[in-house]
Amino acid sequence: MAGGKLKSGTKHGKHKGKRWKKGHSSDSNPQIRKHRLTAKNRFFNQNVGSSGLTEAALAKHDEISEDREDDITSTEKETGSVSGRTFSTWATNWTECTNTTFSRVHRYASSNSAMHKEILAVLAAVTEVIKASGGKESETEYFAALMTSLESVEGEQSLAAVAYLLSLVMKRVPPAVLKSRFSDIAKALLHVMATHVNTQFTSLSRSIIVCLTSVLRVQDPIVWNDSSTLQIYHGLLALTTHHKPKVRKAAHHAVCVILKGSAFMQHPESPPYHPASSTTAKYCIQQMEDTGGTGEATTTLHMLGLLKDVLAVFPQHSVKAACETILRLMTLSNVLVTSVAMQTLHGMFSMQPKASSLPAELNAQIITALYDYQPGENDVQPLTAWLAVMEKAHVNLGRIDAKLCISHLPRIFNSAMKCLLSEKAEIAHVAADTLKILLNNCVATNMAFVKSVLTTATAGIPTPIHKMFRAIEGGLSYQFHAEWGRVLQILTAFFEVLGQECPKMMKKCLVSMADLRDSHRFPYKAELDHAVGVAVRRMGPRLVLEAVPLQITGNEDNYEFPRSWLIPVLRDNIKETELGFFTSYFLPLAARLRAKSITYSKEDHLVESKTYDALQLQIWSLLPGFCTRPTDLKQSFKGVAKILGSALSDRADLRMTVMASLRKLIQHSLEKEDNRTEVAKYAKNFLPILFNVFTVDTEYEKDPTRLAMLETIKTYLQLADRQLTASFCDKCLDKMLGQDIGSLQRHSLMDLAIAMVPHVNKPRLHRMHGFIVLQLESTDKTVQKKSYRILEEICAGKSPESIQFVTENLTELQKLLLKSLSSSGPSSKAPRLRCLCHIFKNLKSSQHEFLIAVVPEAVLCTKEVGERARTAAYNLLDNMGTAQLTWSDKPQQETVQNYFELVMAGLAGSPHMVSATVLALTRLLYLYKADISRDLLELLVDQACLLLTSKAREIVQSALGYLKVLLSSFQDVDLAQHLKKLVLCLVSMKEDNKHHFRFKAKEIFGRLIRKFSYETIYSMVPESHHKMLVNLRKTQERAKKKKKPGGEYDEDEEEKSLKSSFKAESIDDILRDTDSEIDDVDDSRQTKAKKPHKKVAKSGSAWLKETGDDDIVDFMDPGVSKKVLATKPDSSVSSKKAVKHDFKMAPDGRLIITEEKEEMDTKIKKGKNVKEEAMDDLDELLDAMEGNPKKSRKRKMESVEVDEDEAPAKYKAGGSGIHRLIAVGKRKVGAGMGVEYKAKKAGGDVKKKGKPDPFAYVPLDFKQLNKRKRAKAAGQFKNLVKGAKKGAISGKRAKRRK
Repeated sequence: MAGGKLKSGTKHGKHKGKRWKKGHSSDSNPQIRKHRLTAKNRFFNQNVGSSGLTEAALAKHDEISEDREDDITSTEKETGSVSGRTFSTWATNWTECTNTTFSRVHRYASSNSAMHKEILAVLAAVTEVIKASGGKESETEYFAALMTSLESVEGEQSLAAVAYLLSLVMKRVPPAVLKSRFSDIAKALLHVMATHVNTQFTSLSRSIIVCLTSVLRVQDPIVWNDSSTLQIYHGLLALTTHHKPKVRKAAHHAVCVILKGSAFMQHPESPPYHPASSTTAKYCIQQMEDTGGTGEATTTLHMLGLLKDVLAVFPQHSVKAACETILRLMTLSNVLVTSVAMQTLHGMFSMQPKASSLPAELNAQIITALYDYQPGENDVQPLTAWLAVMEKAHVNLGRIDAKLCISHLPRIFNSAMKCLLSEKAEIAHVAADTLKILLNNCVATNMAFVKSVLTTATAGIPTPIHKMFRAIEGGLSYQFHAEWGRVLQILTAFFEVLGQECPKMMKKCLVSMADLRDSHRFPYKAELDHAVGVAVRRMGPRLVLEAVPLQITGNEDNYEFPRSWLIPVLRDNIKETELGFFTSYFLPLAARLRAKSITYSKEDHLVESKTYDALQLQIWSLLPGFCTRPTDLKQSFKGVAKILGSALSDRADLRMTVMASLRKLIQHSLEKEDNRTEVAKYAKNFLPILFNVFTVDTEYEKDPTRLAMLETIKTYLQLADRQLTASFCDKCLDKMLGQDIGSLQRHSLMDLAIAMVPHVNKPRLHRMHGFIVLQLESTDKTVQKKSYRILEEICAGKSPESIQFVTENLTELQKLLLKSLSSSGPSSKAPRLRCLCHIFKNLKSSQHEFLIAVVPEAVLCTKEVGERARTAAYNLLDNMGTAQLTWSDKPQQETVQNYFELVMAGLAGSPHMVSATVLALTRLLYLYKADISRDLLELLVDQACLLLTSKAREIVQSALGYLKVLLSSFQDVDLAQHLKKLVLCLVSMKEDNKHHFRFKAKEIFGRLIRKFSYETIYSMVPESHHKMLVNLRKTQERAKKKKKPGGEYDEDEEEKSLKSSFKAESIDDILRDTDSEIDDVDDSRQTKAKKPHKKVAKSGSAWLKETGDDDIVDFMDPGVSKKVLATKPDSSVSSKKAVKHDFKMAPDGRLIITEEKEEMDTKIKKGKNVKEEAMDDLDELLDAMEGNPKKSRKRKMESVEVDEDEAPAKYKAGGSGIHRLIAVGKRKVGAGMGVEYKAKKAGGDVKKKGKPDPFAYVPLDFKQLNKRKRAKAAGQFKNLVKGAKKGAISGKRAKRRK
């Protein structure tokens, strides 16, 4: 058989082909074996006719076989020789070349392309010649040999191969060689190029271009003064308009490399431009002037594409001439040429040319000229391209000359604002982005000049900045109501850039924005709030509130407060401003509002009281913003400190706000010494207040206010004087030692002691240590836990004093911790274990006995309920292992093994201890997997297998987690010898555990399959587990398919792509549809089938914008570019300007006007009762079933030619053909279902012989035999009978109406 699929005949028509018998579709040996028998008979029959086997063919076959045997023998000899060459590669059988320059050619060895084989053959021949002459295979030798071959070789394919190899080697030939032989090399290359300019081998032309580029780019500047060099360069320029795209692109690239990447242009003292740049500019200008923009303008488009990459490196006069030519081409109103010209200018500005090539004056002139070519406001593609070019032009101008750029910005702002009125959303989006980019890249980067302009501005004469802002501010008028969202975004950028420099200019705009915000159902509240928030950040709240007053005084008659939306905006955006403004403006306002609230509360006006109380709390919520890096802290803090202290002690509702403000103030004060000193002065006032409030007995100890207060105390202690802190610590210890305090107060005092530990000296630490020694065995578990917390802070060593104390008392601390082990409660485990961690970090010498004493506690705590205790236990195990590695002088693997054996001693304990030991081993296995020896690994695997056969569930659960970490920590090579043992223990678990942990075991089997393959694991497990493995493999394959790229549909990605489609990332994206260049397919490359594309509009099409009057479009008008559109305008008239009427219109355009009576009759006919229509349908059906002729509904047709009194003529049959008379039977066949069963005399149906009985049939279903589903089936029949009765009753009623 010929390798195709055997197709069954199931898809063919009837009686075509032979179908498989049922159950035999998979038979491998069918009965009909026609082709097999035919092939079999050929072995015994003689061939008839002439045979292709001749003596010459046999000789050729023998010769090929001998060559192959010789090659194999020689290869074997070279491989077996000890003194043979060691530099041979896998491609040595094809070529003996060892030069790395041709390493990319070696990949052609397995190619079937004739061109690739020719390249290998040429390289092999050249290599053989070089070796025969005793060469060293240097680049120069290959270059000389290939140049000789270039002049002597025949055939275009061989010539292309030589040229390709030459293009590779010339890049590495020493420049001195290319300079000395420049004329000969150029002459030979140009001769080949001229002879084979229209060759079918595109690679030949491309290779010659690369060779010429390599030669020209290394020449000195003086060589470029010769006419012969320029003549060679002109040959390259001529190829930039070649009809083959690949040759043309190669020439484009060559020109760019020569002008930008020549050797002398890379030096620091390089000339401002290449000597050939003027020649290039003249050639491009001449070509564009000769061809112009008429017709297809192919040459012009190619030249524009070249200028896009090299225009920025031309000298000034060439840039000016080229830009003038480009602008003249744009006046021809050829849409395609205009688009590519925009692309060229965009490329020039994007490359940021030097001021010597593009001075600021010329840049500004180009900007001014481009306004004459501004497209129409609804022409999407050209207008977005124009905006992109103008954006790059202004950014480049701002880089060169800030003054000139700022003076040109108002005009582009006005033009872009007009684009916001476009009917196309894409244009408005691009225009808004352009304005934001100009503000950030032209204004923000030149703030020094902007400040000087604003400071030296004459009153009454608007500066360019004022003109720009007026243009944006005009967007708040109702004319721009559909684009208010984008206008607000631009205003946000303006506030961000210039809000701090010119705040007075923006006050009027803020008033307009506030009025819009207060309007009914304003749709852009979020954008407006964000803009006002940015204004608050940059201008400050004082200036914003001067423009937009809060309108809350405390003496209002109504309680609507329309400007209350400002308070959340201020709260979220106030920072780095005057703290004194809060003291002078907001504090009195908050006091008035609170007084008003108290007054209303006394008068039992609860609603008003709550309203004013909420307002004063919102005013106080602004305080944290004012405390974020205040600009006048040193002057203003003393005025607000007393009020804040009073609020802390007397106002419970303000404590959280005041404490948050203090924390922010302290954190930012640490950055400046002056502010730090000022805030630290008031520590003696604030800390006692905080201590007193914190230690007051409360009903709820875990009050969130207490936690915030403790955090505030810790923060303030960073600034407090050490003597002041010491005095507070002494008072705290004295109170804690007293017997007349409650438990809650004692707990609070201990929390304060914990906060003060890092800030006290050594004598206080000794005193604290003596206190906690007595409390570690306390029956009050909270006291015990806080005592451990104090000890933890001491052992943590956060201050030099605490580090010194721990070092001096390390032994005592060890004894204390070991002694208090038995009395420690569960809540104290976490701080106790953290203390042990700090102790082990400070142990410098070996303390093996102490480690042995601590290991059991650490292991057991891995099973604690509290997460912090478990985390501390794991960290302690890690610290103990690190300490043992530090102490030991033995090899690291041996030390790790000793540590593991020490921990594994817990496997001999109770089930709880065994489970905890397994968890500890799991952690250590992950940490020290790189230091585990083979013997230790075998021991760990054996222990895991033993534990999996245990009856205790907690042991098996820990063992399964241990096994999972084991599989993820080691490679398959390390675990291969233990695989059978692991699989056997997994399948040998107790039945109860096997069922309970089936999902965990399945996950481990999945890891084994991924590591050792499915077939290996399948062969090791018993048959009872095969079904689970099959299901596991299917699940894994399904998961792999889901992970494949493109397998899932992501709605978020599509939504992002739709949103990003509006943004013009680059000019290439904007003008992509207008690019008419199509790359040719390489001759040596196989063509691939392409999917059919949708038919697109022909590129270069243009439309004229109709003005609606009889004026003729004047093409001499400079603004005619706005009327030549690249996109087809909408044929329908705008809905705003269209005249609406309620008259009907005939196809020929005539209006149909009817009288009111006729319209009412029509409406009555159209509004006929639906129930009546349904009854008419039922009557017709009954009549048809009874055999009565069907009553037809006639539609009255109005005719203009017939009078109203005259009845319309009725058609009567008569004549021949389709007009003949037809006899009408008594009963129409198929008039109704079951008509043939209708009795002629009786009222019902009758049975017919040979036909089914006239009943309603219900299809039988095998599910109805199920006992559980009989009730449901019976219900269906009941519903059927009910439906029939209902239909019969309605039919009788309809009959009676007649």
